[in-house]
Amino acid sequence: MSKENRILYGGLALALAVPLVLGLVLDWPAWVTVPLFAAVLFGIYQKLMHGTRTPSDHVGVVLDKIGLYADNPVRDLTAHRFAKLIEAAGNQRVADEVRQKFDAPRSLR
Repeated sequence: MSKENRILYGGLALALAVPLVLGLVLDWPAWVTVPLFAAVLFGIYQKLMHGTRTPSDHVGVVLDKIGLYADNPVRDLTAHRFAKLIEAAGNQRVADEVRQKFDAPRSLR
């Protein structure tokens, strides 16, 4: 297990234990402790199953929102334009990631 995964799982285990420990120490009733425990458990599930979105995922969401779905050539051109804007903002790595994900060409006139 990598160091990052140990830190992640340790933090999630600590987050899971906090509502139970606080409930016992502060003598909270079950109607307070159980929903708090369930909310933390749901948050842990979301984190482990869905992970963190990358900037290229956000570009895909924007393209879907404006009606440019997969297998649409206009989607790739629009992704290229987003990549150019991201590159102009100074983030070359993210622009390359967007181009790679959407198979957008490097230079287009």
